[in-house]
Amino acid sequence: MALLDGKTALVTGAAVGLGNAFARALANERASVVVCDVRPDVAQLVAELQAGGTKVVGFEADVSVPADVRRVVDGALSAFGRIDVLVNNAGTWLASAPTDPFDKSLNDFEKGFGTNLKGVFMFGRAVIPQMIRQGGGDIVNIVTDHIHTCGAPVVLSHDDAPGCPWAGQPPRPTGGGVAMDVYDASKWGINGFTIAWAKALREHHVRVNALCMGATDSHMLRSFHQFNPPAEQVAMWMKPTDTARLLVDLLREGPDGRSGENIGLAMGHPVVLPPRQPEPQFASAH
Repeated sequence: MALLDGKTALVTGAAVGLGNAFARALANERASVVVCDVRPDVAQLVAELQAGGTKVVGFEADVSVPADVRRVVDGALSAFGRIDVLVNNAGTWLASAPTDPFDKSLNDFEKGFGTNLKGVFMFGRAVIPQMIRQGGGDIVNIVTDHIHTCGAPVVLSHDDAPGCPWAGQPPRPTGGGVAMDVYDASKWGINGFTIAWAKALREHHVRVNALCMGATDSHMLRSFHQFNPPAEQVAMWMKPTDTARLLVDLLREGPDGRSGENIGLAMGHPVVLPPRQPEPQFASAH
């Protein structure tokens, strides 16, 4: 029997790139699949999965809009009666800097935090009660290697990573470029949800982890290069299908697997699950 036979997986931002690869990988594991995206071409993914025999429903929806989040989750439960896997993949990148004009900065904040952080928060809040009723589930948040590079917080070995641009150099510092303050802040914020949810939901058998993505051949990264990236850079980028395979491996760990981890995936390193880290410890109150 396939890993997700009889289960339902919900993937946000699934029309293109990583989300598209995640949805296809979960479908290959026999999950019923729910997908959403602001792009209307999410319907093309639905048609292709249906043609392959997958039970799937899709929604054109904005993860920053509460009514859209509720519509997607209610639609998923109406169609399949359960949600076993939530992949909070939807994200946006925009150029922003502390020297930007005030009005532009406010617009950037609303867009960046609305999609990257508020969307994760709302889908979590909408799905978690159902996972608790079911007796368990998996939440996987998609973040960035800007919070978890090959040098921090867990140093990755360069023994099998000769293609890493930082091999033989001091550990790469965290953080993105000088025009990424809104993007980085919104993605760093997801760590708060990942860790706190892992702690709070452990007793309910709901695992919560994050994949901290390095440079991956995706719509977002290509947009950073005006959809004309240098071929030598593309050759170094990780492939969405490899990350999707790692997602399945993470789910395969089952209810006793890791929770509360930021799993770093760095360019030039093998796309494999690293050794399990000790679960985070928490003070009782602050």
